[in-house]
Parts: sequence; C-alpha cells; structure tokens
Amino acid sequence: MRTIKEERIWSNEFKSVEQLKLALDAWVKDYNAHYLYSTLGYVPPNVVEKRRLEQQPHSPIMAS
Repeated sequence: MRTIKEERIWSNEFKSVEQLKLALDAWVKDYNAHYLYSTLGYVPPNVVEKRRLEQQPHSPIMAS
C-alpha cells in the first residue's frame, strides 16, 4: 500500500475519481508486470503467478 501511495497517489493531484481510477489501474498493471519484488525472488508478480498456474494439475472443470 505504501508503494502505490508514494508512487501514484501522494505525488499527483487528481481532478476526478475517474482520473484516479485510471491512474491506479495503469499503475497496478505496470507493477505486476515490471516491479521486481524481493520476496518473490526478484521477479515480477505476473511471472510468479504464471509459474504457479503452470505447476497446478489440470482440472477437468478448467478444460471446459
């Protein structure tokens, strides 16, 4: 929470709630794709999630 506040909220003045929502959505997408997180082994969260999903056994429910 602190990272998003420091990088997006505290450093900007938003003219509307919609403008804030768009900025937050863009920040979250960028964060998940590019932020190297130390507790995840210095890889972005998207990479960790993709690896986790690839390791799960395939369920017949998911195949439909």
